Amino acid sequence: MTKVNALSKLVLICGLATATLGAGSVLAKGGMHDKQGHSQARFLLSERVADKLDLTDEQQTKLEAIFEAQKTQMKALRGDDKEARKAQREAHKAKMDALLSAPTFDENAAKELLNARHEKGTEIGLIKLKTQHQVMQVLNAEQQEKFAKMQKRMGKKHRKQRD
Repeated sequence: MTKVNALSKLVLICGLATATLGAGSVLAKGGMHDKQGHSQARFLLSERVADKLDLTDEQQTKLEAIFEAQKTQMKALRGDDKEARKAQREAHKAKMDALLSAPTFDENAAKELLNARHEKGTEIGLIKLKTQHQVMQVLNAEQQEKFAKMQKRMGKKHRKQRD
């Protein structure tokens, strides 16, 4: 094996391990839903934001139903059994360890591991996008504009906190 091939495999393995472990930690913490979807629900349904957007009682009720449906979908996708999720994570880690410690790199097995995580992430993203679309359908044009400005300000604020 040439040095270039060995280096290429090493870089590929490191990238694969980083991507998989990163996806695993997001899913282990309950998915991206809790980070963004839940906070969006709490934000939109807060008294302060409801007042700023002039949400009607009917709109608030619709939004609550939308976010409750999202929560149900996420639970169904993630599952309720913590032990089963832990077992899945451990099985995935065992597959990763086997892949990385094998004498030769099995590219098909690596792709299979990445695809399994990617599919779940895609489903989570789809649920979140559907929810956002439904929220925008509840808001009128003026409320949508105000909400977009609020989100933009919040995004800037969060980016400053991260930096």
